[in-house]
Amino acid sequence: MRLGPLLLLAAGLTAACSSAGEPHGSPVLLSVQWISGGGKTQVWTPTETGIVQAPAAGREVDFVFDRLLDGNRIEDVVTQNGVETTVPKATPPITTAWPDAATAMSTPPFSDQVRYNSEPFSGAGTGTAYVLLQPAVVGFPSSDTITFSLDKTHLTSAYGDQMIGPSEISVTTGPFSATIRLPSGSDGSASVPPNYPLPAIFSNRVASAASVEPFVHVAVDGVPVPVVLAADASDRTVVYLSPASCLGGWPVGVPIDVTIAAGAPDAFGVAMAGDVHKSFMASGAAPVAPDGGCPAPATTDGGRD
Repeated sequence: MRLGPLLLLAAGLTAACSSAGEPHGSPVLLSVQWISGGGKTQVWTPTETGIVQAPAAGREVDFVFDRLLDGNRIEDVVTQNGVETTVPKATPPITTAWPDAATAMSTPPFSDQVRYNSEPFSGAGTGTAYVLLQPAVVGFPSSDTITFSLDKTHLTSAYGDQMIGPSEISVTTGPFSATIRLPSGSDGSASVPPNYPLPAIFSNRVASAASVEPFVHVAVDGVPVPVVLAADASDRTVVYLSPASCLGGWPVGVPIDVTIAAGAPDAFGVAMAGDVHKSFMASGAAPVAPDGGCPAPATTDGGRD
């Protein structure tokens, strides 16, 4: 169970101090868990050491050990406004790299923080603890090999016994892709209200809605439909497509074709390899364009349900 802020603080401060009651012995790395919006992917165990592919939109990587570690080597205890708290060390015990970081890099550059949780890792049994690495913003570059370097001199027991496990662990990230999410139905049969914001779900975060806008094309019978893109306020992997205000809404009663073209980049500049297509229809009252609105493709049935 993940600690709340106050419990995490209390546990972190407690774990940061050595205790004569803690057993001697080197902490053994039991597993590495990659956490993304899609759930948990086990990317390393002592018996499964091959490189595993994980979703690029990782939001946390957990290094699970069989016992408590010396929290003082992972986090600093500081006093803020008269209250003691823990903060990540300026030089973390686990660092992140990939071979083409000079070119596959986000703006601002990728950064992360490394924290310690002395509570048992969910599903790993009592007595376990874990070190968690969190990107400042969700995501690692798509279609790349991410290598985590572990400094064993800072991953120790309370008595200084160094961890047992590899000094480097690598994970490959999946390719950059996109899906168009419709509320129901399949290509050509799904129906939405005229004012429906159509979500494009990317496999990794994007830099902004503007960064993918040149690759998004919407048309009716080959005639372009002007759209506006807006990034989700909390999920950097989602961009909403809405009809331009001059249309008053999606054209009703005709198939609307959406394409996200190959080349659309994730936040690290890694391009999508192939096109993504989706068709849908809008139903309900025909939209009324405001005065001076842009021309809208003709509909076959202005008010068909």
